[in-house]
Amino acid sequence: MATLRTPEECAREILAIFVWHFGLLAGEVLRRNNFITLWQQRGYRPKDFNAGLQFALENRWLELLPGGNSYRLTKSGFAAA
Repeated sequence: MATLRTPEECAREILAIFVWHFGLLAGEVLRRNNFITLWQQRGYRPKDFNAGLQFALENRWLELLPGGNSYRLTKSGFAAA
């Protein structure tokens, strides 16, 4: 049976992709498509990404950029990673 992850766990995995996989710093940007393959390889489902993204946005760890397909890592998001 699959492990259900909390939105916070999913958000922290998103931050880990920004910081530890891509080596990005606060203020840098990733497009949504940068996550798709990595997300599935790490055993997460698409709805896990959506829940984690919502958590990260609500906690101001990420900012949604115009167009809706890119996210900027904030200083607090970098610190939370």
